[in-house]
Amino acid sequence: MPSNKPIILSPSSDSPALPEECDPARDDTVGWRFASDSRTFRYADQTDSLTTRLVGLGGTSAIGLAILAGLFLTWQTYTAMPPPATLTAFNVARPAAPPEPVREVPPGPEQVKKDKPVPKPQVPEIEAPKIVIPTANVVAATPPAKLVPPDPGPPVKDTTAPASKPVPPAPQVSSGRPTWQGLVLGALDKVKRYPRDAHFARQQGVPYIRFAMDRQGKVLSVRLERSSGVRSLDNEALALPKRAQPLPKPPEDVKGEAIELVVPVEFLIT
Repeated sequence: MPSNKPIILSPSSDSPALPEECDPARDDTVGWRFASDSRTFRYADQTDSLTTRLVGLGGTSAIGLAILAGLFLTWQTYTAMPPPATLTAFNVARPAAPPEPVREVPPGPEQVKKDKPVPKPQVPEIEAPKIVIPTANVVAATPPAKLVPPDPGPPVKDTTAPASKPVPPAPQVSSGRPTWQGLVLGALDKVKRYPRDAHFARQQGVPYIRFAMDRQGKVLSVRLERSSGVRSLDNEALALPKRAQPLPKPPEDVKGEAIELVVPVEFLIT
């Protein structure tokens, strides 16, 4: 008579395993199967408790979440990668030079718009007064030439008895010194200038100067013999001889290597 017990396959082979005795009270809870003297275990036949299943489910979920989190972070990192750096050239203009500081200039006098220039009336030039030098104040005159009385000749016998008339004296020989003096005075007069301040102040005077010159007309020294009382007139008189040099050469009858002259210089406003 055939047996009603089920045949249990062993996990190691497909051959039928030996029948085992089964306890109906443990068959639904434990899931263990026994064959002959050895015990055969299969995971599919194990029945876990609720706590074990929850722990396993939680661990699986945690692993799955960890994998998803890793994939999400990897995707974010990949999508957030910046584009490769590129080299871009720019034309940068040089900075403009700083403007020069403006110097503060103090305000000057207010400029008034000038009208068209009015032609100035022509003023006639004032002629400088001429130097009048009396001949008495010039160099001391040389001794006059000696007069030689005429030779009376041999005496003549008076036959008629009338008295003989006296012979007039010979005229004195005139020297050329006044002509040379006139040349010297003319040379001084050409370079004479009336001082402007004295002319505006209507100041007049006659300073006397003494100067020495050599025979070539070069002035050796100048000094003031007598002041006019106005300094500008005295200074102008002292500057005349050197300004007019070389002066006219003295004639041969004027002796000496250095000739000294005393000259009055007149500054008169006419």
